[in-house]
Amino acid sequence: MFILPIHDVLTERKYETWTGARDSVAPDDIIASHIVDSEVDCSLKCVEEQSCVGYNYREKSYNDAPIVKSAIKYETKKAWILVARFSNADSEQWISDDSFWYDRVTPYGEENNLSSNTDMISAAFWELKGNEMKITRSDDSTHTALLQTTSNCLQGRTFRSKITSFGNFRNGSVWANNRCLGSCPVIYGGQYESIAGFEHHSCNSDIQNSGYIGFWCNWGRGDGAVMMIGGGGNDCGRADHGIGITEEDEAKFSSANGYDFGTDGYVNHNSSTYSLNLWVC
Repeated sequence: MFILPIHDVLTERKYETWTGARDSVAPDDIIASHIVDSEVDCSLKCVEEQSCVGYNYREKSYNDAPIVKSAIKYETKKAWILVARFSNADSEQWISDDSFWYDRVTPYGEENNLSSNTDMISAAFWELKGNEMKITRSDDSTHTALLQTTSNCLQGRTFRSKITSFGNFRNGSVWANNRCLGSCPVIYGGQYESIAGFEHHSCNSDIQNSGYIGFWCNWGRGDGAVMMIGGGGNDCGRADHGIGITEEDEAKFSSANGYDFGTDGYVNHNSSTYSLNLWVC
């Protein structure tokens, strides 16, 4: 019998359970092995082990034949991992410093404090491969998704790999002109309608419609967003709403007119009382 580990990371736990024969646990995943009299005893051993999330149970036949896999139950976990936080309560790291998106390989900020209202980037931003992303509010202890992608947005890549795959926009390079370079379909939830940057969630216009998050967006010679939430264009508040927003007369990184998230890259009415957490699964 083999016991599976749970990794020591900040997660929201979501479990997938199978019954029937499964492959044996990989050696790197085994945290304990026990000789037991029954599958029930095996499950109790897992319960006693704080870091156990599941187990393999195998029987040995009484005629001394090789061990036969009966694998009564195998359980593994799929978890949301916190990778970044965007805050307007401190210096605008995410819109003024392109290295946060492209190059930084040391964690920054309070990655162990989910309710912090300061910028943060964890190693998971460039190390964790996933399929979907979600955004939550830092002062929401339930971590309810305000926005969540639905169609394998990350395609098994890290978030950094996804966001930088559209081009190199370091050193003041303009990232787009009257378009978004990419997008993913999303669903909205929680109190999303009251969140800064989500005001155009139901709007449809020139460069994007309501049910999407866009990557590297711009409209006109004025504004842009690294991640634009909802519609964009003339009828949807242009493009500077979402995360990493700028009103620099071009879609580019700058410390002059921009915010880490919000509704408008120029007007100072973007929230600084809470921040937005970014998760990957």
